[in-house]
Amino acid sequence: MWFKSAQIFTVDLSDAHLKVFKDETLLEEKIAARPFRPCQAQEISTIGFAPLFGRAAPAYTFTDNGCHFLRLVEETKLLPASVIKSELEAQVEEKEAQLGRELRKNEIQTLKTALVNQLLSRAFAAQRDMYVMINSEKGYAMVSVSSAKRAERAIAMLREAFDGTFPARHFQPRCVVEERMTAWLSQNDLPQVFTLGYDTTLKSSDEEGGTIRASREDLTSEEIAVHINAGKVITELQLTYEDSLSLVLTADLALKRMRPEDQYLERNLPEKVEDHLADEQAQYILQAALFTSLIDSLKGLFDCE
Repeated sequence: MWFKSAQIFTVDLSDAHLKVFKDETLLEEKIAARPFRPCQAQEISTIGFAPLFGRAAPAYTFTDNGCHFLRLVEETKLLPASVIKSELEAQVEEKEAQLGRELRKNEIQTLKTALVNQLLSRAFAAQRDMYVMINSEKGYAMVSVSSAKRAERAIAMLREAFDGTFPARHFQPRCVVEERMTAWLSQNDLPQVFTLGYDTTLKSSDEEGGTIRASREDLTSEEIAVHINAGKVITELQLTYEDSLSLVLTADLALKRMRPEDQYLERNLPEKVEDHLADEQAQYILQAALFTSLIDSLKGLFDCE
C-alpha cells in the first residue's frame, strides 16, 4: 500500500523506545496489545491497530532497515447532525404538547442524550485505514493522512501502545514555508532535488485578499508572476522529488497527492510474483528508503528542528 498523503513528525525516542524498536518481537507485542475492535452499541467511534497486511499475514508490524510500518483502523458511526436535529425537534414538540408548556434546557438535553443513544444503536459504521511509518534511527514518523487531526489520533494510539509516552511533534520549520516556496518561483531557485509540477495555490497575505488555484499551468509563466508580485504567496506546490515521487507540498509541510513515478517503480520494484505478501513487503521497503530521503531533504530545505 502506497502512502497517498502524509503528515510528518519528528520523534525524540528514549533508550526504552529504541530497545523496543530494535526488537521486532517486542514491537509486535506492544502494537498487538492495542487491537482494533468495532464500535459497540453506544460508541460513536473506535480506533486500534490491525494486521498490516490484512488477511495475507497476522503480523501487526513490518520492519526494514530501521523503518517500521504499522496499520490503524478507525470506525465511526454515521450519525449526521441534521438527523439528530430533526428527530429532536419532533420529540420536543410532542413532549411540549403533552405537558402544555415549553421544555427547560436540561429537559431538552435529557431527550437529546436518549435520542443519540437510540440512533447510535441503529447507525451504520464506516471504517478507514491509516498507515504509519516510523524511522527509529532518524527520529521521523509519517502518518498516511492529509488531516492533522486524524494524524494526531494515530500518534495518540502510539502513546497508548508505549505506556503513555511517544514524544512526537509536527515538523517545526525555522522559516516561513510559504515565503520560501514562493521564492523558489520568484527567484527561479527551485532546489535541485525537485522538478516543478503544474499545480499550485496562491493566497493573499491580506485577510480580505483572495485565493488563486492554478491547475495544469506553466508555473513559471508571467500570469503566475503577476500574482506573486501582487503579494500572494504559495501555500501548495506540486513537485516531483528526484524523478521518483510526484507530490503536493503544503505550507504546513504536509504531503498530498503522492504518487510514485512509473519509471521509478520499473527501475526499483522487483517483478511481481504469486506471493502477494512478498509484493507488499517490496513496496514498503521501497517506500522506507524514498520517504526517508524525502524527509531528510525537507528538513534541510526548511531548517526544521
